[in-house]
Amino acid sequence: MKKLYFILSLVIASLGVNAQSFSLSNLFYSGNPMYFSEGHITLANNSSTAKDVYVVRTQNDLFPGHDSYFCWVQCYASAVDTSPDFMTILPGTTTDVFRGDLEANAISGNSHVTYCFYDGNNIADSVCVEFNYPTFVGLADIANKNFISKAYPNPASDVANFYVNVDKSSKNAQLKFFNMLGSQVKEVNINNAKNSIKVNVSDLKAGIYFYSLWIDGKSTSTGKLMVTKN
Repeated sequence: MKKLYFILSLVIASLGVNAQSFSLSNLFYSGNPMYFSEGHITLANNSSTAKDVYVVRTQNDLFPGHDSYFCWVQCYASAVDTSPDFMTILPGTTTDVFRGDLEANAISGNSHVTYCFYDGNNIADSVCVEFNYPTFVGLADIANKNFISKAYPNPASDVANFYVNVDKSSKNAQLKFFNMLGSQVKEVNINNAKNSIKVNVSDLKAGIYFYSLWIDGKSTSTGKLMVTKN
């Protein structure tokens, strides 16, 4: 069996001559790079004033079949390049809520994504990070994995997206949703081993739900989804 080799490198770059307000640190990776990778970073406001910070995806150089999106105030759809929301960072404080996600969909390839953090009142005051996601996947690695990605966007109001991979030896699979009381409120059958799934959540009440990938009658992976109403 081929081994999975993954290197996530993050290169810090500053844009503009007035980028002294911000700095980035604590770079790390989590997730399963064969399917879904999360890039994490801590942003610091080193100035003496509060900053209303937006995130802009300035580069999205993706290998065919890969998809990227990011989470700031909330998780946004993959088509969103500029966060519609800002976060106020107080002077001398940090935040680590940012997440730069890549859906590799079990496809080998190298993707590059750059995100910049801007002061909403002074766009010259910014700092950027480039995530490099090289993913090398052997066919044998893919066939025997059960996996479900994080939901995106999250919160969701109409549709939540997932990437699901099911071991080819499995006979049946479902994506099940449960409310906070543990009662099942929704079930989606998964017919193929590898799917990008769109789930209509507009019929669910606003609130927090847990979703779980069930394989042959057993729960294998669980995540949390927040549903909002427009």
